[in-house]
Amino acid sequence: MTTVKKVSLFCSLVLIIAIGGFGIYEWIAKDEINATTIFYLFLGIGFLFHSLTWGEMEGKHEGKKDELEKHITLLSSKISYYLLLVLMVLVLILTEQVTAMNDIKNLPLVIVIGLAFVTLPITEFVVSRKYR
Repeated sequence: MTTVKKVSLFCSLVLIIAIGGFGIYEWIAKDEINATTIFYLFLGIGFLFHSLTWGEMEGKHEGKKDELEKHITLLSSKISYYLLLVLMVLVLILTEQVTAMNDIKNLPLVIVIGLAFVTLPITEFVVSRKYR
């Protein structure tokens, strides 16, 4: 394991522990969960897994990746896109607790889910037009 990877992993873990600890403290002391704490905790977890995968927080530049690394990036991008769509729909179902689409009150979340559904096809269309 390289020194850069060790430092990246250590910094990510410190970030997760510090923010997670602060979030738990606020939850116990003030009986509230702050959206900022949740966001930065997810950011720290993202840095951790990015460091585990590529060895540093910045990752590898696309030009320096070999074929396997490019394949890993492409496949994980597609999987994460569809997984994110499923998770957003789950959040919508769990937070709204309705069975009919007309009963949903959280319209911004519905709009974001709709935009997420069309993002990949539109992006693929635009990129394919560039190469044809």
